[in-house]
Amino acid sequence: MVPSRSRRQFLALCATGSVASLAGCPATDSSNDTRSTATPELIQSASGLVWRKHVNVELTRTEAPVWTDILKLQFDPEDSEVFGAFDPAYLSGAVDGASVTISSEMHDALTTEFGGVNYEVTLGPINEAGDHLHAQAHRNAFNNLPLAGDASVENFWVQVDDDLRVGYIRPTEAASPTQPPTTTDIGQFDLGTSFEGY
Repeated sequence: MVPSRSRRQFLALCATGSVASLAGCPATDSSNDTRSTATPELIQSASGLVWRKHVNVELTRTEAPVWTDILKLQFDPEDSEVFGAFDPAYLSGAVDGASVTISSEMHDALTTEFGGVNYEVTLGPINEAGDHLHAQAHRNAFNNLPLAGDASVENFWVQVDDDLRVGYIRPTEAASPTQPPTTTDIGQFDLGTSFEGY
């Protein structure tokens, strides 16, 4: 079962941005979301419902570098609804109903504008204990993991430098939802209202 969270609380996080950093890679927000109890390195493969997708960027024109979301969408299977928000100044045309596609041109514009860009996906439950996997994906994999659809993924690692390896997932199988979400409630926000200079 997908962890419950009120839509109002979720949209408030989208509007204000979730902020955190860890060893040069963004951490997730400090909500009570269910996380996998196994470390990514121990998860070689997993299958589950793709119920959250977000795009996280590093702001460098702030006092100190800050990571925040510019897109955060979530699927609620109980209500068959996709909800969330994004900043159209950076992601115009990326969201079409419940579908999110980041073009290579859009990715290039994001990497030029921001210090870093991460594409993140949450899927699950991935086992009988009800654990969920929250992981990064490259742009193509992110595009190919359908929100509200089912997917099987495998884990792989990228050596960033001598001291840092980053875990990513890529789909081995992905299926669009058999029943598309009944409703979508996707808002827009302006990153500049929370962070001057953007």
